[in-house]
Formats: sequence, structure tokens, C-alpha cells
Amino acid sequence: MVADVLVAQHLFPGFDAGAQFISELGGPKAPNPQIFNIGMILAGLAGVAAGSGFAHALEHAGGRRRVSAFAGLWVAMTGLGALFAGLFHWPDPMHRACGVGLAIQFAPLFTAWALWGKPAHRRLARFSLGWFFFLLLVLALLTGVWNVRTGSDVGFWQRGHAFLGLLWLAIAAFCLDRHWRARDLIPPLPVADGQIEAETEAEPDYAPAAS
Repeated sequence: MVADVLVAQHLFPGFDAGAQFISELGGPKAPNPQIFNIGMILAGLAGVAAGSGFAHALEHAGGRRRVSAFAGLWVAMTGLGALFAGLFHWPDPMHRACGVGLAIQFAPLFTAWALWGKPAHRRLARFSLGWFFFLLLVLALLTGVWNVRTGSDVGFWQRGHAFLGLLWLAIAAFCLDRHWRARDLIPPLPVADGQIEAETEAEPDYAPAAS
């Protein structure tokens, strides 16, 4: 998704990344809108698939099952938002459906909830919770709270929120993947010589009859 935006923006002479929205890269004024739109469709499909994988990785790490499923759902909805952005080009009214991509805002919160109390993932849980509140602050500024955002930098705020969400996802996925690989590398416990034979020849749970 990041690469698609960078390439489409590079091939749009005169594009103002601060004053213009990302969606305009696939609009009628763009010289090569198909680059942005096709890229978003591919990124969206990958994002939907990633949602399922992320939920599975959380469960594998010992995360709460239902909460992990919701965390994966928010990731998948982010991909769904990108898919809508590519299918319904700006300024199509249906293009507004890409707003479901903001669901990634809740993925860090549910990831922290899923892993809370798990000693092996204490740092990831705390990091995700803190990132959620940081993303919440950026979203508030993006929507115009405290009048920090202006008309000449709205594009930067939009890119910033999207990039921070994807950056958290990359860090969380890296941590979960490393834990997954580490568990797969743990060798099985050694079996002492004669242990199997001793177990098969275990004493009966009844007393023998007296002779």
C-alpha cells in the first residue's frame, strides 16, 4: 500500500501531498489513475487475507480466542477499505466506503486485550495499548480537533495516520512471527532410556490375591 502511494504520487506531476487527499491519485485528474487503483485492489486483497493470518497468530501466541478474532477483523477491514478505494474511484460516492479502513485504529487495542496477562507478550501488549492511544490522538487531530490541522496539510495528516497504523501492524506481526518460529524450534523433551518400557509395564491398580 505504501509503495503504491509513493509510485502513483511520483507519476502525478504537480501533486500536492499536503493539500490533496491520497484518493485523488486514482481520480480523473491523475495522469495514470490505474496505477493507484490496481495497487489498492491488490493491497486490499492482501489486507483481507492478513486479517485472518493475524488472528491465527494471536491465538497461536496464547491470545484470547474471541478478542484475537476481532483484532484480525479490524486488520481485514483495513484491507477492505483499500479494496473499496481501488474499485470505486474518487469522486464516486461509493468511494466513501474506504473509510472502513480506519478500523485499524482498534487493532492495537484488541491485540493488547488478547495478550494481556501473557508473560511472553507483556511488552507487545503494553506497546499496542500505548500505540492505540497515540493513534487516537492523531485521528483526533486529523478530524480537526483543536484546529491543528489546516487545509494545506490535511494530506500529511491522512498519510501519517495510515502509515502509523501500518507501522504498528508490521511491528506486531514481526513479534508474533518471531515467537511462532521460536516455539517451533523448541526441541521435544528427551525420553530417558527404558522410560517407555517402564510405562508399558506399570503396576496394576489392584492388589494381587493372597496365596
